[in-house]
Amino acid sequence: MSPSEQVRAAVLTGPGAIELQTFPRPPTDADSALLLVEANGICGTDVHFRGDGADVPRILGHEVVGRILEIGDLARERWGVEAGDRVAVEAGIACGTCRSCLDGFAQTCAARLGYGSNVTTDVAPALWGGLSELMHLAPGSVLTKVDDAVGADVAAGWFSPLANAVDWTGETGGSVQPGQTVLVLGPGPQGLAICLAAKARGAGQVILVGLARDRHRLDAGTSLGADVVVEADVESVLEVVAARTNGAMADVVLDVSGNRESARTAALAVRPRGTIVAASPINTTDDVGLPLRDLIWKQVRWQGVLSNRPSAAPAAAVLLAAHAEQLAPLVTHRFDLAAADQAIDVVAGVDPAAAAIKVVVCPNGVPSS
Repeated sequence: MSPSEQVRAAVLTGPGAIELQTFPRPPTDADSALLLVEANGICGTDVHFRGDGADVPRILGHEVVGRILEIGDLARERWGVEAGDRVAVEAGIACGTCRSCLDGFAQTCAARLGYGSNVTTDVAPALWGGLSELMHLAPGSVLTKVDDAVGADVAAGWFSPLANAVDWTGETGGSVQPGQTVLVLGPGPQGLAICLAAKARGAGQVILVGLARDRHRLDAGTSLGADVVVEADVESVLEVVAARTNGAMADVVLDVSGNRESARTAALAVRPRGTIVAASPINTTDDVGLPLRDLIWKQVRWQGVLSNRPSAAPAAAVLLAAHAEQLAPLVTHRFDLAAADQAIDVVAGVDPAAAAIKVVVCPNGVPSS
């Protein structure tokens, strides 16, 4: 590309409205870089962003993998990367000075800027999202090198879920220990990544729960370490957990379903003094109706989690490289930039027959298989 060329991007212009627009290719100064976006993973957050239409006009895309196209001298020294390196980009740019940042929880920084989430194209240089041929990398971004042997589509699809999974099964989440029983509620990409991360931490058994319509995802879970899969609309989750643990119940429950019934299931399925990790917002404005007496009497630890701490990224890159062969077939749908809206439709479940697991958009063209 020459500096005079225009950059195409998928821009959210209002609730449910995405259109292709072009922007000038921005210059790179000493403290920034320009990323050639190879692939961007699509998740449920993108469905939400498209629906609410806030902070527009905005380029969507926050699960970004690409190659450094240009980089300034200060940025090169800070990030330890060179032009041509493949990197995964953390979704947020934190301030680095607030209490959350200093404690290592940049994802709760009140001043956090988010790629694809809250910066409009009115803010120079406009390219603040991964559904674009090029993306601006601002100071404060967090980059992680990705093994060149891992396909860009696989990296974009799975790096972010794996980083979350590493964090949520770790000491600030479920603190999964060797030999423990881990119950995962929700077989989406995040739940599948948790199966892999929990096994990497030595979990004795992982029980993955979905619905009968999720059979393709439950089957994928077995390839990533799930020892038992349960169709919650066919059999009792609590009975399965009790049978697998001789009545002791699960040591750690991770609820990534976004379903109000799963919140109650988690409370009943966890053992006394066990841990519940709640990651997905409940998709309802109603009270969930948790059995508080059971939670209190069992002395359960309930931990909310949001995204991942940057410190989880290196371990996620290791898991990604080690399991790329297993993860590759789970990227079920790839779209070019012009079909970004269709990609979000697939994640939204507009066509249940699509049997999607992980969906990615490749802004510079879908690679030939």
